[in-house]
Amino acid sequence: MTQKPKTEEEQVAFFESVHERFRQAVERVGEVHHDYRIAGTVVRLTFAGERLVPYFTRALEHLRIESHETPDATFCVWDSASTHVPMLPPPCDREAFSDRGDLWGFNSRRIKTAFHYHDFSVNLFDHERRTGIYWVTEAAVLPYWVLASPLRTLFHWWMERNGCQLVHAAAVGIGDRALLAVGKGGLGKSSTALACLEAGFQFMGDDYVIVRNDPKPTVYGLYATAKINREDIERFAALRPHLSKQEVPADEKAVLFLHPAFEAQLRKEMPLQAIAVPRVVDREETELVPEADSVVREAASFTTMSQLPYAGDHTLRLFTALCDSLPKYRIELGRNRERLTGAVRAFLSDGAGRPEKNGAPSRPADLPLVSVIIPVHNGERFVAEAVNSVLAQDYPALEIIIIDDGSTDGTDAAVRRLPCEVHYFKQGKHGPAAARNRGIRDASGDFVAFLDVDDLWPKHTLLRLVGELLRQPELEVARGYSQVMEYDPSAGVYEYRGNPKESFPYSIAGGVYRKRVFDRVGLFDKNLLFGEDTDWYNRANELNVPILRVEAVTLHVRRHDKNMTHGKTLVELNMIRVVKMSIDRQRTAAPPAA
Repeated sequence: MTQKPKTEEEQVAFFESVHERFRQAVERVGEVHHDYRIAGTVVRLTFAGERLVPYFTRALEHLRIESHETPDATFCVWDSASTHVPMLPPPCDREAFSDRGDLWGFNSRRIKTAFHYHDFSVNLFDHERRTGIYWVTEAAVLPYWVLASPLRTLFHWWMERNGCQLVHAAAVGIGDRALLAVGKGGLGKSSTALACLEAGFQFMGDDYVIVRNDPKPTVYGLYATAKINREDIERFAALRPHLSKQEVPADEKAVLFLHPAFEAQLRKEMPLQAIAVPRVVDREETELVPEADSVVREAASFTTMSQLPYAGDHTLRLFTALCDSLPKYRIELGRNRERLTGAVRAFLSDGAGRPEKNGAPSRPADLPLVSVIIPVHNGERFVAEAVNSVLAQDYPALEIIIIDDGSTDGTDAAVRRLPCEVHYFKQGKHGPAAARNRGIRDASGDFVAFLDVDDLWPKHTLLRLVGELLRQPELEVARGYSQVMEYDPSAGVYEYRGNPKESFPYSIAGGVYRKRVFDRVGLFDKNLLFGEDTDWYNRANELNVPILRVEAVTLHVRRHDKNMTHGKTLVELNMIRVVKMSIDRQRTAAPPAA
């Protein structure tokens, strides 16, 4: 992304211009207020006219209060179809848009700006004024999940300001004890929450809830809705009257509106007792067993951070603190629904004999040696941080190999100052591909990982990826996603930027490899100064090499003015050449035309 970042003044000016459009809409069609008490704060939804009111208030009706004199925050909601007031043109090029909603170059701490493709909406929030704006073209374009969890981005930003976090999770409880179920879609969160709802549990949510860790772990309800797969409707036949529509299209989930029918079970807040990751098992019984800290933390954070604009290190810190404060479990979900709810009820009841927390990450015994290869060119200022990132993995069987690719700075001395033994090889400047190839040849381990000298691994990355390879011997590579971090010179820190699912899809350093895979695919093309990672994965995919992509960030890519790729064009980065090489290989392998 080469677009120049927007200044604070430009971002404030855009917010003010959009807010003025909202005021014009109100002047044309009038103003409607609804106030809600959410996680201890009063939020006012101010609509331009009546058109969007039923779309955005039904899921929140259980939290509505009488009109409040001074709300803590105000969300301004409007559409162009009913008000005839158009939105301003985008304040940036289309290439600045991300799938998650972030706009590249919009890094203001005061003004948040996001665009969502899924409902074609513009979302803004001014932290100084405590005012949010949501705009959409017309109500008819809103997808079903927006109706189930409206204004999610604005609530995310407002909750962050108040020491809370919107989290992709379900929460149910008994008495004053709640269980938070986290993880990506399809694990069983919704079915567990709905089974518990039918069994009389307190219900906080099945898709998004709000959590707080300080002063004590607490969960807050937000949406009185639930979503289930179309094919599961008959499993919850008693809930059919509460479907948003009786005929659910094949490409949609069914949405349940639970207020007012379940008003007595819809709790506004509850103390958290534990956090757990569901997993379906092939047996009748349901059991809750201790789970590793790293697994639960990643399950809580990854999908949340992939979906919420500008979620970053502050988000991860809250999840880490929450996981440190609570016992962590895996809910092994059996087939028998009554036994499922019985197991959860027993778990949440008094005197269950659970430890306060099981914070130490578990890891398998007899872990294999991993050879970590770090290519370096003039990396004096980064090499210690890179090696410390490897050591912080707390992985017991490591071999660190540093390949100095023709450095002319103080890299040699920096390596000598490292707090551990490393294999250090020096060569002329041949490029990162040649350096990695030399490291592979010198590696002792059956497992190999790579780390560029200016990038970092999140904690427990090696344990997670090696664990996947051990569990699935047929896999050759296990890798995750890359989170871009951009240096902010004004604050002197690296800030998270964008959605990891869109960043560096073929980053070599985000995975762990069986060394044997390089015999099959070959080494990196040393003739490519850039693009050698994409070329290698192209070749691996052409050979149908089994590769697992885990739903976790496994690499922090730090962007700064010393990056080799800084300011390069696609031609300079060899992207066009790499694509042509792949096409040429496929043509060569294809049978001749008849």
